[in-house]
Amino acid sequence: MAAKLISTGLRHTTLPGNYVRPISDRPRLSEVSQLEDFPLIDLSSSDRSLLVQQTHQACARFGFFQVTNHGVSKQVIDDMVSVAHEFFSMSMEEKMKLYSDDPTRTTRLSTSFNVKKEEVNNWRDYLRLHCYPIHKYVHEWPSKPPSFKEVVSKYSREVREVGFNIEELISESLGLEKDYLKKVLGEQGQHMAVNYYPPCPEPELTYGLPAHTDPNALTILLQDSTVCGLQILIDGQWFAVNPHPNAFVINIGDQLQALSNGVYKSVWHRAVTNTENPRLSVASFLCPADCAVMSPAKSLWEAEDSETKPIYRDFTYAEYYKKFWSRNLDQEHCLENFRTDV
Repeated sequence: MAAKLISTGLRHTTLPGNYVRPISDRPRLSEVSQLEDFPLIDLSSSDRSLLVQQTHQACARFGFFQVTNHGVSKQVIDDMVSVAHEFFSMSMEEKMKLYSDDPTRTTRLSTSFNVKKEEVNNWRDYLRLHCYPIHKYVHEWPSKPPSFKEVVSKYSREVREVGFNIEELISESLGLEKDYLKKVLGEQGQHMAVNYYPPCPEPELTYGLPAHTDPNALTILLQDSTVCGLQILIDGQWFAVNPHPNAFVINIGDQLQALSNGVYKSVWHRAVTNTENPRLSVASFLCPADCAVMSPAKSLWEAEDSETKPIYRDFTYAEYYKKFWSRNLDQEHCLENFRTDV
């Protein structure tokens, strides 16, 4: 059965067969723990050395952290959430004008993850947008709801600045110059995935998104403020990341794991569903320029007394992204294909 949009407004009473995972690959929700000491970093702190230290600890231990006082107003966030809900509430006829299962399309509404590749589908619809430079792509974006382009443009610009501020903290936390990552990553692309997970009749049998890592540099996630769904893998155990008011969840992507020579981890994470409430999330992805070469800073491995060597060979982001999309989402970590010892 071909996958099609599931944001129909109608509630399913049983899970269609093409969403049912094999018994060995189910969420086992009863075994998921709450994450008690999940890092929460207040970006308004005037103590730069503390911020750098907190960033280092979060990136090395979890690969994920939350930030508050990030500079994006509650109004801008509320408007983004509101227009996203409006979009997914539109008629199927209106939404299908944007539907595509071609991953190379820069603006598309789709379902699951990569329906051309996967054998089992995921309980998710999503709107994928390219957001930088905005003037290049905004004409492709949905014209309904009427406020969509204005609201999403403002949100995208502000989130981009948050990402740049965090990249500076990450650079410093690795002992590098503040602008090191910005220089290496080049003119960064920016994509957005507006994810919509309708109520699911049997959450134990499927995923909203299966375990995966992010192929980009940095991800800035706006979680649903009331509905849980994000889970991360730490030491072989799944933990739920509960929403925190007016916070963004930040995670290290594969490119920063490579650039940090494995000091920071691009961590496996997944989205699960529930029977009662739809869940919405907005993920913004900062991506290296296609021609940017991912190569760890020499200071991270070239010390005279160090036995450390580069873990990954040099590669361009374009090469990596092509490899990432040629595989199933939940296969081995894509970075494994770029190790120097392979």
